[in-house]
Amino acid sequence: MQSWTKLMYVNSNRSSSVKIIKLRNYCNSNKSVPPVVTRLLDRCTKPFIQKQPLELAKKLANDVLSHNNSAALTGIERPKIEEIFKSNQNSYDSNTQFERCNLELVESIPTGLEFPGKECHTSTYDAWLSLLKSAEKSIDIVAFYWSLTDKTGYETSWQGKEILDAIEAAAQRGVKIRIAQHVPGKIFQQEESADLAARGLAEVRNLNFAAYGAGVLHTKMWVVDNKHIFLGSANMDWRSLTEVKELGVVVRNNSSVALDMGKIFSVYWEMGDRRTPPHKWSREMETNYNEDNPLRLQCVLDDGKNGAKGENVESEDPISTYCKANIFLSSCPREFNPRGREHDLEAVMFAIENAAKYIRISVMEYLPATFFMRRNNRYWPNIDNALRAAAFRGVKVDLLVSKWKHTKKEMVPYLKSLLQINPALRSGQISVKVFTVPSDDKQSQIDHARVNHAKYLVTDKVAYIGTSNWAGDYFITTAGVSMVIESVDSREIVEKFNQVFLRDWNSEYAKSLDL
Repeated sequence: MQSWTKLMYVNSNRSSSVKIIKLRNYCNSNKSVPPVVTRLLDRCTKPFIQKQPLELAKKLANDVLSHNNSAALTGIERPKIEEIFKSNQNSYDSNTQFERCNLELVESIPTGLEFPGKECHTSTYDAWLSLLKSAEKSIDIVAFYWSLTDKTGYETSWQGKEILDAIEAAAQRGVKIRIAQHVPGKIFQQEESADLAARGLAEVRNLNFAAYGAGVLHTKMWVVDNKHIFLGSANMDWRSLTEVKELGVVVRNNSSVALDMGKIFSVYWEMGDRRTPPHKWSREMETNYNEDNPLRLQCVLDDGKNGAKGENVESEDPISTYCKANIFLSSCPREFNPRGREHDLEAVMFAIENAAKYIRISVMEYLPATFFMRRNNRYWPNIDNALRAAAFRGVKVDLLVSKWKHTKKEMVPYLKSLLQINPALRSGQISVKVFTVPSDDKQSQIDHARVNHAKYLVTDKVAYIGTSNWAGDYFITTAGVSMVIESVDSREIVEKFNQVFLRDWNSEYAKSLDL
């Protein structure tokens, strides 16, 4: 197979639309590529089909690979291209089947942090406790570290102890518990999970990223009974329940979502016995669900009254609302992704590139560089460039970052560089605010607490929630997972995220960053 046809084939199976631009640039500079191909790739970047360049990339790749020449492409002109793009595989009609589920946002609000007159969602503690108490067969947990109990007995640590007790209780009533976690070390000794394993209450596997070259297992997710899931920023830490601001999502009563997340767990579980990823992942770990083919769900939006109970709410329930949505899970690093799995960066780019009006981001860290690769650190502008491009095309970008004891000093210059382009923009705008969780003398003594730890973005079309901070290392070497939710028939799901962002953005705890 010629090198350029190989490249087309590879790119046709990658989901981020930015790949088609790179492919076009490559073909333009390569004399072995037939001119008709470069002309058609040029058309892929024209405004009338910018929204769906991947479809044409696949069409071109399939034609070229089938005929091994450009003859099949010569008749594809603009009318034909437009016809191809009229059938969007993410669209739906009256015959499309949407699976039912219950979906709710869950959050941790640090003690003393108040939002007068604003909605706060089900607490992470209540959501976790509900999942643990309702478990009948299995609980799979992926954890960065364990610190649910506090040896000093801090007054708000009781919630963590109750969660650990509930895990033990589930195991004692016959629920199978598996834990995939970052390998124990000097900083994270993983004593609680080791105790569970020693008493026969859980199976534990450790992922040693030092053996892989770099990174950590930064994922925070649960799969319960292969029908309920949790994904979010909260660690298995009592502080994540009462002293750190967190955001997560719980999906109940849907085996398709749970089994797909279970495939991600299976990757971690297998890596617990390996020093390097396999050359090829088994077919059982491959997924059919991604940006091109999302799960189609009809979600009941729980308001917390039923959500904490884990009930399967019917549509006639007056406090619940059905909303249709396209949903897919993404993961990183790339080496951990079997065939079909979207990479986390591509999920972020999907959300940013498809925004038409606004992009609202809340992350603890924002750094367009790597910081944990020592001498190999490098500039990493992928997301930064995408935000600048979005603002240039007229999108309003709001970026909420966190300030605490451990904020990297390099973050502020990078943020100010985003603000520098505002005078050159015709209609778009970039705004940055810094969120600080206040602390009294006693609270300030709690190690690694009192910070907004959430990691999500919301646009006029989609919501993205993940477990990774926004620095290069987290997308290159570190394990993380995310969920993308695209509204279909209403904006209610996405609007839930939007209201959380606006509540925080307009609060007294968020201050504008000025040049």
